[in-house]
Amino acid sequence: MMYLHAFLLGGAFCLLTQLAFRVTRLSIPVILTAAFCVGVVLTALGWMDPLTGFGQSGMFLLLYGGGEAAYRGMVSLLAGEPGAILRYIALVLFCFAVGIGGGVALHRRDKH
Repeated sequence: MMYLHAFLLGGAFCLLTQLAFRVTRLSIPVILTAAFCVGVVLTALGWMDPLTGFGQSGMFLLLYGGGEAAYRGMVSLLAGEPGAILRYIALVLFCFAVGIGGGVALHRRDKH
């Protein structure tokens, strides 16, 4: 059942992001940045914990999870725990690298 929850939740967020690509015609970096910011806002509002509890790893592999990591890392840093920030920085950098790399690849493909 855990796999089904992860698939449904991750799929729903991917669907929303894909719809944003297709409907708004905004550039890929803008949509990816917006998804990251939505993850930050969901975490700040306390909604990310119930979502990750339901979907388990279905949220950790998305850019929304990168936003959560950034928020939690900043809270740790402000609380005076600089060691905890390294884990979140690594996740954020990974999410940005994958997102930007995918965006560049798709952008180049669409130009040809």
